Amino acid sequence: YGHKNTVTKVAWNDNGNWLLTGSRDQLIKLYDIRNMKELASLKGHHKEVTSIAWHPIHESVFASGGMDGTLLYWNVGPKGNDDIEEPTARVPFAHDMAIWDMKWHPAGHALATGSNDRQTKFWCRNRLGSTAGLDEEDDDGDEESNEIHVDEMELGNHVGIVIGRRGATIISMQRATGTKMHVDQVRRVLEIEGTQKQIDVVKKRVGALLERVSSDSEQRQRDAAAGIAS
Repeated sequence: YGHKNTVTKVAWNDNGNWLLTGSRDQLIKLYDIRNMKELASLKGHHKEVTSIAWHPIHESVFASGGMDGTLLYWNVGPKGNDDIEEPTARVPFAHDMAIWDMKWHPAGHALATGSNDRQTKFWCRNRLGSTAGLDEEDDDGDEESNEIHVDEMELGNHVGIVIGRRGATIISMQRATGTKMHVDQVRRVLEIEGTQKQIDVVKKRVGALLERVSSDSEQRQRDAAAGIAS
């Protein structure tokens, strides 16, 4: 078998020879159908692969999206079998939930992604000289930004949502943000250890997740009440 779990996405390259497959085993595989040979097995996602799309201009470039909302960019080289250990670029938590679909603009300068978080986002390269969206370089000797802090965030009744099935959600979030996280189920709080910037990112993502879950719950209650009233 090519994958160890369900294949979720496939995509033909415009060259007519290469086929990409994405799976719940968190792998992306590239095949040459002329001889049914596996050219590459790409590891980069920490949860199942939910979307893939070849670049319309550059034959060896494609993007992929994961169940945890991570967006990855890949370049497999002109022969498709370059020794690739990491994606060319990574956007952790590009979305708050699974990226179900993605499409490149025909000119190749922009990528649109659609997610279960009810958002459609557009991704493109910065204009020449622009630093928007890029991490600011730290001054030499500035240790304050790298100082490790410990903080907490209240979860209320949503402890299970943050932990995820068999801990999958919290493990994926730790890998993506570089933090150490622990859920105190007695106090119902999320303990976060990392730099202040990392902690801020985690709080933003978890806050958005809890807000969306609460909104969905309220909507279901309103729908149920309306059904009873009718």
